[in-house]
Amino acid sequence: MPDKIFVTGGSGRLGQHAIRELLAHGYDVLSLDRITPPTKLSPSRIADLTRWEDVCRALEGADAIIHLGAYPAPGLAPDSETFSNNVTAVYNLLHAAAEIGIRRVVIASSTAAFGFLYARKPFLPDLPLDEKHPCKPQDPYGRSKIVGEMIADSFAAIHETSVCSLRFPGINFDPNFQGFSERWQDPSIKLGRFWSYIDARDAASACRLALEAPLRGHEVILVAAPTSTVRQATDDLMRLYLPGVKKARPNLNGNWSGVSSVKARELLRFEAKYVWENYVG
Repeated sequence: MPDKIFVTGGSGRLGQHAIRELLAHGYDVLSLDRITPPTKLSPSRIADLTRWEDVCRALEGADAIIHLGAYPAPGLAPDSETFSNNVTAVYNLLHAAAEIGIRRVVIASSTAAFGFLYARKPFLPDLPLDEKHPCKPQDPYGRSKIVGEMIADSFAAIHETSVCSLRFPGINFDPNFQGFSERWQDPSIKLGRFWSYIDARDAASACRLALEAPLRGHEVILVAAPTSTVRQATDDLMRLYLPGVKKARPNLNGNWSGVSSVKARELLRFEAKYVWENYVG
């Protein structure tokens, strides 16, 4: 089990959760980002992941990397900047990790890689989504995630560095889930997520578990809460908002999530602990 973990994007909300999770489990953590973290949870270094020289210097002493430093959605920067920043950062990190001999890199990917969430020309899914579902992203963010996963494939195929790409759906940063009741008024909002989510604390736990799991090569793993963001039965929601779409697993009942975490349970022993049902009456 590696003990010196570098977290890129450590100043971001998910980065701060990941650092807390790692510290709570006895890891030595260093934050990497373009800016100083708002709360000093661990030592930090300033680095631009799109600059090769910065990355090589910044990774000195690392045993493993959790990569969370990226534009987390389209529209936050020009399309070309979103794509080039996210892809270049992944390439530089994996290239440096392979040369240095870092054995494990965990990358935050996204269910946007499937292409449904930001689709300009909508198309139909097979639900629940799993890792074998075709990916057809139409936006720069989703495309950057697919290309990042392809880069991980190429490096893991010829180096000892193993990579785990965690595809997260929308991440909940509200510890009390107060905003969830508002979503119940219109379940069609952000329909391309198919009513899936993950709490930031569970996402951070999944990052740690991906460091510890006995993986080889490159694994793409979906990680989501087991139930949906709304109270209604998912079968009913599909009839209302996705007519013609059939579920691939007939045994699912209730408000099942549109994203399957079966592989995460099998390979990472992941189980979501923070779900809205425990907080919202």
